[in-house]
Amino acid sequence: MSDATTGYRAALTVPRAKTVLGLGIASRLPSGLLPFTTLIVFTQRHNIAIAGLASAALLLTIAIPGPARARWCARRGPAAIGLLALASAALFTAAAFTLSVDIWQIPLALIAAAGALFPPLTPNLRAVWSRLMPDKQRLQSIHALDSTVEELTFVVTPLLATAAMAVTNARWVLIASALLLLPAAVGLSKILTDLPAIEKGQEPPGRAEHTKQRSIIRTRAGRGITVPVIALGLCGGGLTIIIPAATVEFADVISSGYGFAAFSLGGLVGGLAYGRVKWAAALRVRYVAATVSLMVGALLLAAAAASPLSILAVFCVGLPMTPIFVIAYLLVDEYVDPSRHPEANAWLGSGYNLGSATGSAAGGQLLALAGPRGLAVTLAGISFVATLIAHRLPRTATTIESVTAFAAEQDEDADGQASRT
Repeated sequence: MSDATTGYRAALTVPRAKTVLGLGIASRLPSGLLPFTTLIVFTQRHNIAIAGLASAALLLTIAIPGPARARWCARRGPAAIGLLALASAALFTAAAFTLSVDIWQIPLALIAAAGALFPPLTPNLRAVWSRLMPDKQRLQSIHALDSTVEELTFVVTPLLATAAMAVTNARWVLIASALLLLPAAVGLSKILTDLPAIEKGQEPPGRAEHTKQRSIIRTRAGRGITVPVIALGLCGGGLTIIIPAATVEFADVISSGYGFAAFSLGGLVGGLAYGRVKWAAALRVRYVAATVSLMVGALLLAAAAASPLSILAVFCVGLPMTPIFVIAYLLVDEYVDPSRHPEANAWLGSGYNLGSATGSAAGGQLLALAGPRGLAVTLAGISFVATLIAHRLPRTATTIESVTAFAAEQDEDADGQASRT
């Protein structure tokens, strides 16, 4: 076991590490502010039902084309990130000004368009870490630290937005939040421009042409890395339904806030604990173990759903959250071409967000049929399936990103063939 302080300090001594960490905070501020502010401005101008539509439209248009946007920016270079940021900020601003009209469909369409052009800031920042830190222990430490900072950022952003809206019109807060995309994109573009040789030098000859034509999710590695994160999103979305329903069994529904806090706290504790250990087990084994932990947490929640112990069970569900993300980012570094890291990282973010939205929507229906315990058992079953898929990750990274059409076909073969080196 490594000393946590020493591990994090060692990672931060790498040139530009502190700059990238600060840039990560700057890029996540608009990501946290814009969805919350959108919900508020539509509620103020129209009603909560239309606000819900606008919020869903924004989140879905950010998530669904996310990998395609990241792939497009990777092909066109750092300037493409700035172009998307400018277009997205302009559309958010236009939506804010059109909120004064009675036809709510106009600002909603503009919000959706702004989400569709949202720049892939976080996926590219995650890819930068792999290029700055070839040392795997430092890379693990910085991913754990970055994920912890990310969690804290999304806790702070609603508070910042609330404070800003207390002193000015919410539409101006929406515009200001959108404009924050621009300095974050400029900073990221500068970092990426300073590191072109690293990206080009690591890409094996003949690989780029093939991999550009093939989606990450179509590879065995892509599915093995992404599906556990989708399962994590489904569990997170399901918890938004389970926690209030379970809380009313032993307390007032207002107390469900303690459950949500326990889930986030579990993620923070799990991330910090994971980052301080120098692991001997392979990444693939760690990923399977973390996904099994998610399943165990869901089963504990099923057992304790009607008692105050459900808060402790929710904490246990949250424990593997940050480790799953950290290991997934490390697996991307190990299995995927450097030129495709932003796209792979975008799949992780989109997979979690889509899983969370699906878990929340479907969870309400399942809750009505089977109750909190039945929903928790279902989430445990989903986590078990994700564990099996993670287990199918090949034991060596050399079999994952193929360089010929023949290798691409082999990637879809039976498990025994696909795991050969």
